[in-house]
Amino acid sequence: MRRFASLHDSSSTKHLPVDLCLTDPSVYFIGPATRENPMSDIRTKLNGKVVFRDRKIKWNRVTLNLMGKAGINIDVPRSVLPRDNTMGDIDDSTTTRIQTSVPICDIEKELIFSGEESIDFGLHLPPHLPASCRTKHSFVEYTLVANFSAGTFFKKYRTQKTVIVNRHYLPSPSAMIPTMDFSGIQEWFEWSAELPKATAIESGEIVISFRCSVEKERVEVDRVELCIEEIENYRFCTKQGIKSLPPIITRFPSTMYHLPSFSTSSETHYVRTPMPLSKNPNIRSLHTHQFDPFLEISHRCRMTVHFNNIPNITLNPIILNFPIIITDYPSIASPHLPVRSVPFTDADIATEHLGNLFARAHGDDAVPVDLDLPEYTPRYEPQSPDSAIPVISTN
Repeated sequence: MRRFASLHDSSSTKHLPVDLCLTDPSVYFIGPATRENPMSDIRTKLNGKVVFRDRKIKWNRVTLNLMGKAGINIDVPRSVLPRDNTMGDIDDSTTTRIQTSVPICDIEKELIFSGEESIDFGLHLPPHLPASCRTKHSFVEYTLVANFSAGTFFKKYRTQKTVIVNRHYLPSPSAMIPTMDFSGIQEWFEWSAELPKATAIESGEIVISFRCSVEKERVEVDRVELCIEEIENYRFCTKQGIKSLPPIITRFPSTMYHLPSFSTSSETHYVRTPMPLSKNPNIRSLHTHQFDPFLEISHRCRMTVHFNNIPNITLNPIILNFPIIITDYPSIASPHLPVRSVPFTDADIATEHLGNLFARAHGDDAVPVDLDLPEYTPRYEPQSPDSAIPVISTN
């Protein structure tokens, strides 16, 4: 079997007897990968064509295969592994490397060759595919493979292309985003906060409307800090069931908000923090929400309320956590904004403008969207308190 690698030099591709061309290597899904998602009925297609450059070859069979796989490569403490996998009394402080991959999909389509120069195809994709992603410890990738047989002796050829699957939890900038209300009372401090259930990285920041009231003599709120925390939850399956590893939390730099003088409890304060995105490989950038067989990436806003210093009184800051979904818009919905064209990695961020793919919506009505999270596996045990979880700071 002869294999043809994807060549970027146009002059080199002229010598290939057959070529696989994709209309767009990126495909888009809107909403979570659940049956309850109202947009899951929309069939997503991967479009392209097969070009037969050598007309002297008699092609017999053309088969397309879209293959997806997810993998994990991480060192885990032996304490989280079943005892049957350990040999004797081994120190639980040692680690074991977990390295494996599982198939996500294998979609096959056969094309009939009848002498034409090229054959257009559209490959229907299942709605449950997780997004392409690559982190330090896991990956999700998709490859479209084309197998050809030609001649009397059915000589075989093979070529392939990389496919990027994107999953967005907001269909467009005009979508109506529901908000979440949080409130609480801690002794003499009362607070309430409102923030969107989801936000897009194209907005550049997260804004929380915050109110507070202090019912203690001489005590006032001095400042409020707000930052984004990214939580990576890795898991794998053994004979005893699903094992979840301690989450890896990355805390991004925080912003400071000072309450105006003589502010009252009825005033609303808008606390903002930027979403860090950078092309510099030495600067950690924010990932979007991800849910696949080995990894779940979620986010939360961490708000720290500091009080003024009073002699002989120790006032500890109050820490508040608010969950939020961080996603991005499909490029066809926001052509003038930088969008993700390849999966985010810890090393680089790639953006591009796809203005020619813009499709105007009919009417000005906002698009309703279901923001429930996907559930590939049952929920796991509750997370341990923050004090027991290592936090990576990007400061």
